[in-house]
Amino acid sequence: MSSQKIESLSRQLLLERIGRFSQVGGITPFTYAEGKARGVSTLRVRTARGLEFWVAPDKGMDIVEATYRGESLCWHSPNGVVHPAYYSSRNTEWLKTFAGGLLCTCGLTTVGVPSEDNGEILGLHGSISNTPAENVKWSENWEENNCLLTMSGKMRESSVHGHNLLLDRTISTSLGSASFSLRDVVENQGVRDAPLMVLYHFNFGFPLLTERSRIYSSSQSVEPVDDYAAQSADQWRSFEAPKQGIAERVYFHKMLPDSKGRVTVVLVSDGDNPEFGIALSYASETLPQFVQWKMPGTNHFVLGLEPSNCATLGRSAERHRGTLQTLSPGERREFKLELTVLDGADQVADAIRSNALS
Repeated sequence: MSSQKIESLSRQLLLERIGRFSQVGGITPFTYAEGKARGVSTLRVRTARGLEFWVAPDKGMDIVEATYRGESLCWHSPNGVVHPAYYSSRNTEWLKTFAGGLLCTCGLTTVGVPSEDNGEILGLHGSISNTPAENVKWSENWEENNCLLTMSGKMRESSVHGHNLLLDRTISTSLGSASFSLRDVVENQGVRDAPLMVLYHFNFGFPLLTERSRIYSSSQSVEPVDDYAAQSADQWRSFEAPKQGIAERVYFHKMLPDSKGRVTVVLVSDGDNPEFGIALSYASETLPQFVQWKMPGTNHFVLGLEPSNCATLGRSAERHRGTLQTLSPGERREFKLELTVLDGADQVADAIRSNALS
């Protein structure tokens, strides 16, 4: 039975044909058993449309794996999944526990290169992706003829005499869906203002990402982060075959939101044959910036599409530029994102056309 037939069945007809819901989709908890991933708790999510992704509560409720009909959507770093016990905040040692995966969240009080700010020594990209969640919950609930799949958890970034931020994350999809939504609420539960830097590090890889891939976005301006990136700034929309020894290229985009205040970025797997891709959309009010990480190296063939409320130059630079966001005591900030798999030429064309992307 095809996935199309499954999603067209009513709840009653579907349940008449299966012995258990897990036969067609759902959420399955498991724990990694060996290596540096040993002990990492994970929620495997499957839909009848063929979307599968793994949420890791022990890794900040990030998404460490994602496939569509058996083929990967994301890049896996050489590290693989690494237990947060191995995490170090020193300098760039974050890279030793960076798994790649579909989503790695950066923050909450620093993002980007290591820096020193107000006497605090800050490492690369912050600690939230290595913070285990509390109050983890998941559910499979029928609403009429669709089953909603929901996971939630809370991560706290705090220290004695320091900041006290709570991140409340909810990830939702449904049995008949090829997409998921993510809602984060960050609350300052401390007694003083706290820096707030958040970046959603989505990492797309082969076979979704190819040397023929193309990006469509509402970019009003594209700023290369350094001279090396500037050498090929006019090629930011396209990708290339893996090359040995090539360096990463980073671009800061200024996006034009639509009439509803949302920004959508479309990645097409093959620009010459645009029949498959993804659409990443987000609310620009709280995520006004966008970072592109282009890395077509051998073993590191990856494209990062990264909505954020900051650049990746470090907290000290953000404060110096006057763009550092803060949360006052008791204040909350909400972030909303959605990722959709585009399967077929019509879906790809509709996503590009409906968002007037170029």
